[in-house]
Amino acid sequence: MQIQTRIVASLAALAVLAIPFVGSPYVTDLLFRTCLLSIIAVSWNMMAGAGLISLGHAAFWGVGAYTATLVANGLGLNVGFSLLCSTIMGSILGAVLALVTGRLKGIYFAIGTLALAEGLRVLALMLPDFTGGAQGQYMDAKLAPPMVYVCVVGSLGALIAVLVSWMISTSRYQYALRAMRANEGAAQMLGIRPLSYRVLIVTLSAGMASFAGAASMWYSGYLDPAIAFALQTTLIAQIAPILGGLYTLSGPILGTLFTTALGESTRLWLAGNVGMTQLVYGLALVLCVMYLPQGFRGAIMDWTAKRCRRKANAMRRVEAISGDAK
Repeated sequence: MQIQTRIVASLAALAVLAIPFVGSPYVTDLLFRTCLLSIIAVSWNMMAGAGLISLGHAAFWGVGAYTATLVANGLGLNVGFSLLCSTIMGSILGAVLALVTGRLKGIYFAIGTLALAEGLRVLALMLPDFTGGAQGQYMDAKLAPPMVYVCVVGSLGALIAVLVSWMISTSRYQYALRAMRANEGAAQMLGIRPLSYRVLIVTLSAGMASFAGAASMWYSGYLDPAIAFALQTTLIAQIAPILGGLYTLSGPILGTLFTTALGESTRLWLAGNVGMTQLVYGLALVLCVMYLPQGFRGAIMDWTAKRCRRKANAMRRVEAISGDAK
């Protein structure tokens, strides 16, 4: 791993752990939402790194949120157990999805994930006794922990997500995932078992997204199918890694910081107009694809490389002039 990536990962870890020590409720809320976005951005980027483009990440988010609500309200379990149950349930859903779509690639896999999210949304609407239906349901206020505790959980979740992504990026699995992304058929001819790696990466990614959904439910206290399986969740999970830099560790973190800042600035400037905010997101994405194809991380790396080359050229000229003078 390059030193710049390590520095960015370290700064991101320090930033998310600083949430409990921020006194302003507004800043705390902003940082908490940034942590949740970083979790789903990292999880989406992990799947993309294996050539699996997800258009239904909201499915994992929603399953995690509903699991946390049902476990807390139905069984009376606290936030820790509900988060664990949500992560396990999301991981199981991811494993099933990976097995069912084992032969789907590219756009076909993406459509399959989108169908999953939409199907779960309709199912939640059709089961009002179980999910609350269109009216939604509230988390039991008696079980709600202090907001500082929820913020700590969100920050630790973001840190764990980055650590898991780092462990994969520095292990031998990264070579198999890269081979699958480049050409799954050729990777299989080299002895790689794509299905096993697919199940592993989708299971981890789904568990992360479900954890984020559960933490969000404990923070907001209210949930309905439109919120749980919102298409915006999937879109924002894609935009952050693309803006920051796909297939990298620091890319989703950089993209998350930029996306959060852009979204918050747009919300304040446009007085909460959701449609215009989405338009600004789309415009930023188009400009990034056109002029920064490798994202902000690629631009930073290119700028650093050019600066190093200029310094090296300047040193060579100084040495040449000194040699001529002698």
